[in-house]
Amino acid sequence: MVKVNDIKAYVQEKLDAGQKPQLYAKTARITAREGVVGEEIVTKMADGHQETKNVVKEKGDMVATNPNGEQYIIDAKTFAKKYEVDPANPKQYRPKGGAQEFLFLKEDVQFTAPWGEEMDIKAGGVLNISGRDSGDIYGIQRKEFNETYAQCDKQGTPLKINPQQFTR
Repeated sequence: MVKVNDIKAYVQEKLDAGQKPQLYAKTARITAREGVVGEEIVTKMADGHQETKNVVKEKGDMVATNPNGEQYIIDAKTFAKKYEVDPANPKQYRPKGGAQEFLFLKEDVQFTAPWGEEMDIKAGGVLNISGRDSGDIYGIQRKEFNETYAQCDKQGTPLKINPQQFTR
C-alpha cells in the first residue's frame, strides 16, 4: 500500500506521466436518508474491505446507499447537485452529475479523503478527480465502480448501461 500524503500532487504526477482521465457517469440509483448529526458511517465493501468512515456533520447531510449496500455520507449541497428523486421510483434517487473524470489505480493507495478520514483504495480501483482543483478527490473500489458507473461521452451520456443497476 502506498501512503499518499498529498493526493493532489499524486494525481498531478500521474497526469504529468501521461495517464489520461477516463469519463464515466454514475448510472445506478441509490436510496438515501437524512443523517443524524454526529452519526458515523463506516463504508464497507461487499468483500468486507473497509474503505473509509465519515461522520454526519450538519443537518441535511445524507446517508446514501448504493444498490450493493455500500453506505457513505454526502453533504447536503453536494447531494442536491448530484441526485434527484427518481420519478419512476420515488423511493430512489437518480444521479444527475453527468460526466466525471477518473484515474484507474495500478497500486493500492491510502490517502486523506476530503472529509478528513483515511481512504484505502485497492489497485484496480479509481480516483474521482473531477474536483482536483479544489482537492475534492476520492476513491471507489473497482467492483463497486463497475456496478454503479458507465463510461460516457463529454455530455455525460453513457456509452453502455448495465441494466442490473436499475433493478436492485
